Amino acid sequence: RCWLTLMKTVTIDTNVLPASDLIALAKVQGYEVAVVSVTGREVGHGDARLQAPQLGQVFETGIWGESEWGTSIFGNADYLERILHIISNGSFPKSGQRGQLSDGQQRQLRDAMILEAHVRDGRDVFVTNDKKAFINNGRRDALQSFLKTRILTKEEFLQELLS
Repeated sequence: RCWLTLMKTVTIDTNVLPASDLIALAKVQGYEVAVVSVTGREVGHGDARLQAPQLGQVFETGIWGESEWGTSIFGNADYLERILHIISNGSFPKSGQRGQLSDGQQRQLRDAMILEAHVRDGRDVFVTNDKKAFINNGRRDALQSFLKTRILTKEEFLQELLS
């Protein structure tokens, strides 16, 4: 087996940054830590790794009119749609009906893009503080079951690393 398949991986959601304490501890515990390329746009500049230069980067799934060339790849549209359905409680506009998204819908789309890229890349733990989108009202259970990944808050992941 290749040594890379043995490494544990964690993806940090935008709302967890900056997270130098978590990143340093995760690396000591043997995790490879990354953000998804979407995060760079969410924090207001082209590269979220400027906030935490020790982070790797996962390329997002390309979405026409949203993604940037050079930082996106083909992904699983079915997964993205299912994630959008779960995090929006079924209220997100269907594909083909997304001409003008509200600010809230734009954030939901980017949330789904980040989680889909995490799963597409075969990563182990997704760390987010966005309880509304990813945890509350059974969303964590639904997402973890469907996507076969773990979703933890920053505090939960820190507790796990320290135990």
